[in-house]
Amino acid sequence: MNQETSKQKKVFKDTETKKIYQKGLKFLAASLPLLFASPIVVTIGFKSLNKGNGYFLLVLGCLMTIFTIGLVTQAFRLILKALFSS
Repeated sequence: MNQETSKQKKVFKDTETKKIYQKGLKFLAASLPLLFASPIVVTIGFKSLNKGNGYFLLVLGCLMTIFTIGLVTQAFRLILKALFSS
């Protein structure tokens, strides 16, 4: 029984590292809907541009895409920082 409990060590011994990891996962979870929504909005923007409705949806989709890329980058940066901190 002692061997099993000794093998079940905590992944993050430091609470600060665990908080950084959880923050990274929250950023990744927040970016998940944007990963699906931003290409859809860009596609709808191009279709409305062909109909002559204007650039609003296309610009909105491009801004959403840039924001999504930044959010995913920040999430991976935080997760890697937590995993490789010493």
